[in-house]
Amino acid sequence: MKEIKKMQGPPEIAPEPSPSITPEMIKDVLEILESKGMIHYSAGGAYIPTESGWKLLMELKPVKEEIFGYGHPEIKASSNSAIRITKGLDIDDATIVVAANKACKDLSGDFKAAIKSAGKIEIKIEVEGEEEVFIAYGSPALKLTSKEEILIRKNSIVDGKTLAILSDKSASELKQTLIEKLRNPQTKVKITLEIKR
Repeated sequence: MKEIKKMQGPPEIAPEPSPSITPEMIKDVLEILESKGMIHYSAGGAYIPTESGWKLLMELKPVKEEIFGYGHPEIKASSNSAIRITKGLDIDDATIVVAANKACKDLSGDFKAAIKSAGKIEIKIEVEGEEEVFIAYGSPALKLTSKEEILIRKNSIVDGKTLAILSDKSASELKQTLIEKLRNPQTKVKITLEIKR
């Protein structure tokens, strides 16, 4: 069985989850929204959504992606830095799901665009009545090119396998009852990724 090198641990001080937003960036966005008729500048000195702006806000649907895979008897889930989902059967200390139906490259275009612009992603792992929910963050730097795996990292390292960074959980921090169920190769696992705006 192929061994994968351990990832480095998270930095002592986690970086900010999103890039610095400058006053110029805010001004540019407000000007674009105003030019598109989505907002207007009120006499009271505030930007307010127009009727079409409100309609668009109310029509926003949650952006979700579901991934299915299986457990494996060799799952260790001992990594302190990441959670790994793979389409293959190779196991490392971060792996929690094998034979997954999706890797980074397989995610929908809408989801990829949303995760690159989103701040927060809610990740839910469901297995035989057991559930674990945690938060991680997207980034404009995400590549999402891996054809074989997905990594959810506690640190801010980004490569083709990285789906999210600055996660509040690693494999070793998942509930022990969930990890035990993940060690059964007959166990079907559902992972739901939802962009939180």
